[in-house]
Amino acid sequence: MTSFRERPGIRVVRVLERDAHTEALLVRLGHEEACPAVLLRALDEFGARARRRELAALDRAAGSGVLRVLDALDDEVAPSALVERLAGPRLAELVAERPGWRAGEVVGVLGPLVAAIDRAHARGVAHGGVSGARVVVTERGPVLDGFVRAELFAPGAPEVVRERLPAVGADRDALRELAGHVLGRVDGARASAARELAREAVAVPGGELLSRLAVGLAELASPTPVDSSPPQPAARSVDASARMLPVVAGEEEGTADGGALAPLRLRIARAGARLAGLSASRRRLLVGGGAALAAASVMLALVPSGVERADAGAEPPNSWTVAPERPDEPPSTGQPVGPLDAAIAGEDPVAAAIALLARRDACVAQLSVLCLEEVDQAGSVALAQDRAAIVALREGAEPVLPAVEPVEPRLIERLGDGAIVRLGPETAPASLLLMRSEAGWRIRDWVAVD
Repeated sequence: MTSFRERPGIRVVRVLERDAHTEALLVRLGHEEACPAVLLRALDEFGARARRRELAALDRAAGSGVLRVLDALDDEVAPSALVERLAGPRLAELVAERPGWRAGEVVGVLGPLVAAIDRAHARGVAHGGVSGARVVVTERGPVLDGFVRAELFAPGAPEVVRERLPAVGADRDALRELAGHVLGRVDGARASAARELAREAVAVPGGELLSRLAVGLAELASPTPVDSSPPQPAARSVDASARMLPVVAGEEEGTADGGALAPLRLRIARAGARLAGLSASRRRLLVGGGAALAAASVMLALVPSGVERADAGAEPPNSWTVAPERPDEPPSTGQPVGPLDAAIAGEDPVAAAIALLARRDACVAQLSVLCLEEVDQAGSVALAQDRAAIVALREGAEPVLPAVEPVEPRLIERLGDGAIVRLGPETAPASLLLMRSEAGWRIRDWVAVD
């Protein structure tokens, strides 16, 4: 592994993310009033191919709502590039923290995101990993990052071609789900119209989704900036239990954030009072504040999704019949899969929970946000909380980071691809809500089982 040698005007501050093939470094540009940026580098041949594809995707999709490339650098080992340092919270964090949104805020977030994805598809780029964790809400609006797994195809491809591309379908499905999450949280006079738009997004064919959302959002409200100020501590204990559930057809108005949640909030308040009387070690176990009260409905409502990725091919010419260029799979080492990987990909959710916690500890020890994608479910509350905790650790703050030991773990409930695993023998121990997809088990949330 080589390290980036500092150049005049570029000073490396620290590592932001690193895996076996790529890394992202926080750097500062200039000497006076240095401006922060991010240096994207490759660490081996596989990483070099991924970075080249990422830069090609960013170049094609360039515009409002997409991460800006400041400069491409001619590194002696592998391609690298300077991109902007995005300042602002992730959309997943905001959705997890705020059960109520103004209609204008939702339009201000979803409108530019829909436009950015539509533009990318028209130019032959499918992101392939759209989620609330990949959208940063900045002062200039939402910005989509994380193009390292993007797929390239012929620009201007007609819908008959796009609908057969897995990554395009994944973008549409992810946007459909994300729109349901956010539109379902609109309160006030436009709540009913927002929920109706969410229902239409669920039912509309994939090829019509982006245009229908664009029209519906424009009719819903005028865009306004998102209030990303941190919630008050008292409100946070309630907001952290909010589930990221899409609105489904047939949902009755007023149940999204009304009287149906009153019993849940009462139990959360009582749980908070019990937490205050526990020791610090036992309080760390009780994460999620009564979220298991809704765990069964969460598992019923969740539909795991994933995109199978084939080996990369050459850059396609401008033809409708060639296959898209897809991300390479990491090169095989010829060694058997490790025990953690086998447990996470296996059938036993208890073994998977132990392996996921071990991998999560490694991510925290390395202060690596990137490796959390192998631990927490994309777009989940758990991912948003763990990301925020690692960022706080990097900045020297004291995060609220659950530290648990899987003592006497056992399966509490298994429903389809979801499972609740209790981690300890306490009266009200912390438990994990796990979801399984093609990539294996992932942590969706920390819950407390009575």
